[in-house]
Amino acid sequence: MTPPLPAPAGAADRTRPPDPWHLGGWLREAERELDRAAPAEALTLFLVGARCPFSCLFCDLAAQTIPGPTPRGAIPEQVRQGLAAAGALPRGAAIKLYNASNFFDERAVPAGDDAEIAALVRDFARVTVECHPRLAGERCFRFAERLDGGLEVAMGLETAAPGALAQLGKAMTADDFARAAGELRRRGIAVRAFVLLAPPLVPAGEAVDWAARSVAFAVAAGAGRVTLIPTRGGRPELERLARRGEFRPPTLDELEAALERTVETAGAVVTADLWDAPRLFAGAPRAEERLARLRRMGLAGRREPPLATAVAPA
Repeated sequence: MTPPLPAPAGAADRTRPPDPWHLGGWLREAERELDRAAPAEALTLFLVGARCPFSCLFCDLAAQTIPGPTPRGAIPEQVRQGLAAAGALPRGAAIKLYNASNFFDERAVPAGDDAEIAALVRDFARVTVECHPRLAGERCFRFAERLDGGLEVAMGLETAAPGALAQLGKAMTADDFARAAGELRRRGIAVRAFVLLAPPLVPAGEAVDWAARSVAFAVAAGAGRVTLIPTRGGRPELERLARRGEFRPPTLDELEAALERTVETAGAVVTADLWDAPRLFAGAPRAEERLARLRRMGLAGRREPPLATAVAPA
């Protein structure tokens, strides 16, 4: 039986402003591990904190942040709430602390909270945090040393297309990503990369090719996990680019093609981000079955025959 597509649990009331003293939401799901025959359980905590200092054209996470700095003690409190809500997890489980910003930005996660956070998540086999390549430095290395399990830093490469990346507001180059990933790997810290499918300023006809090339770049730089994220529209800047013909949200056909080309990448786990996918691809033929297929492919690490979507003649 195909597992259901994951959906956030315990989500905060989105009609109220984000509150740094209350967890934004949490999610339990299975993730493939390269060194295990069966998937492992992973708990994701959606933390509320300060807004990211980088203004990326494609990012819609600002609504999950607060305008000022995160108060001292707020992040550990949210972690405690998430652990209590999620309940007992099996031995060898992983945890992801996603804060819609940068974990090693002092405004987002005060450094004075690092020891308490590390103590709360010490029993997990892997702890994943997200951070911009430019902020993954000495504080990151010290945090890794506090953990009994391994640290994984998730960084947004977004795309290896040089012309597009330079205009996305990331304040980094693909080489910056590669340098940060290399330094993390040298210190025994794992790397997860985020790659956008059909980011703005990448020609629509090249979306799948650039996604595959970006996955290959991230893995060559040291990423052991890569997540393909369909670029979501709706932001004013993206709408402006769409009117100019410089942005078009990806189709489900493209997401299928991108994962089919990359899911069997040697030495890495490549998956499709299916958060919000039922809404994004609601009009596509057999969308629910196709999304379930993508989930199975990510868990198994191998391609499956595509589902027929053509309408039979009357």
